Amino acid sequence: MVYGVKGFLVPKDISLQIKELRRILDLSQEQLARRLEVTKKTVAEWEQGRQPPSPERLLQLAKLAPPGEMRHWLTRHALLSIGAETNLVLEALLNGRTGGPGPLPGGDLRVVAPADWSDRLRALEGLDHYAAVPLLRDPAAAGAARAISESDIEGYVLVPYGWCPDTQNFTCLRVRGDSMTPILNDGAIAGVDHTQRDPALLHQQLVAARYEDGVTIKWLERQPDGALLLVPENKSHATLHLPRAEGNPIIGGVSWYWNRPN
Repeated sequence: MVYGVKGFLVPKDISLQIKELRRILDLSQEQLARRLEVTKKTVAEWEQGRQPPSPERLLQLAKLAPPGEMRHWLTRHALLSIGAETNLVLEALLNGRTGGPGPLPGGDLRVVAPADWSDRLRALEGLDHYAAVPLLRDPAAAGAARAISESDIEGYVLVPYGWCPDTQNFTCLRVRGDSMTPILNDGAIAGVDHTQRDPALLHQQLVAARYEDGVTIKWLERQPDGALLLVPENKSHATLHLPRAEGNPIIGGVSWYWNRPN
């Protein structure tokens, strides 16, 4: 086995990791390609060693990997590829899916109005190490992050880049009500990863899901028969039973959140 920078495997071994990940997830090349929004040919070229995945794709693969060595390796290699190797980045990407979503570090979160978010502002205030994630006015507008329009956006939430390396697949939603207290209080902001939509992989995870005419954030419980339940943290609220439907009601997994300071 050949090792590269700081003891981690060199890129040619990525193909073995991807093949093993497909085996663990029981996915064909075509199924993995659909989940990553790439072509089957691209996955085949990764596995044949003809070209390595981009850092963005490596991070997506890491999120699909089960907790443990493989997830850590894929994440570390992606970060080495883009020159980002801080402990905060690793904690955000690795722990965010292993023990459930985590709170953003620090007690303050900045929201910038759309009119103020510009390259000039970034340059003046040194915000290049932050990602700007759209905060939606109406959670019902959530879906594919690429599909939202400027009229849907209340502002942009600035979070450390490591917590949101792929901004095109993230949106932020405000939590309304007390069904998720004390984890998510009324007015909390949740970061939703729209690449994480497979109910089978989100069992007992915090998700944003369509329910009736709106969107709600709850714990997802997947029953043995495939039925989906949305479970509140506050037990004074009822568990919601998602109706069986042709479409997937899961908008995305909640990767991080922020509560207003008391």
